[in-house]
Amino acid sequence: MTPQDVYRWIARGMSFLLLTSTIATASTLFADTEKMTLALAQFDFQDTSGEVQDQSAEHEARLKSLNETLHSGLAGNQEITLVGLTCEVERCTHRTPGLAALTRQAKTAGAQYLLIGEIHKVSTLIGRVRLAMLDLNDNNTFACEQLLSYRGDTDEAWQRMAQYTLRHIEESCIPPR
Repeated sequence: MTPQDVYRWIARGMSFLLLTSTIATASTLFADTEKMTLALAQFDFQDTSGEVQDQSAEHEARLKSLNETLHSGLAGNQEITLVGLTCEVERCTHRTPGLAALTRQAKTAGAQYLLIGEIHKVSTLIGRVRLAMLDLNDNNTFACEQLLSYRGDTDEAWQRMAQYTLRHIEESCIPPR
């Protein structure tokens, strides 16, 4: 075998390896292009702080802003397809119309996952965000469940909490494709 034959043999082998690795990579990329489908329920609010002053209007506005932040943020995420829920009541949460109705609606809309959550004002300064992502194709098991905390009960504190919650959902609950 001459040195030129050895070089040709190596070049053919390298070309073959390059071709097979390219095919393997392409098939992996094409297989992963299917986005996860997610239905997002509105988050609920619970206040057990015992404060004397009625802040229901402020909390309602902050909750609405939080829900809008989560919806627009997740709708813009390239990893998922957000599907809508068609609740026939004012709220569309795990409490109203209820988890059973939400899971049925989410499945009907073609969702693989359902994201639910609740903001809990524990005291004048401390709040919690409880969220859960249910895998609708696996008997509604928890694909992700988190308890986050935040400080403050102002518009600014809620907006920071909404952004943090969105980032946390995207980083911890949405599997990379």
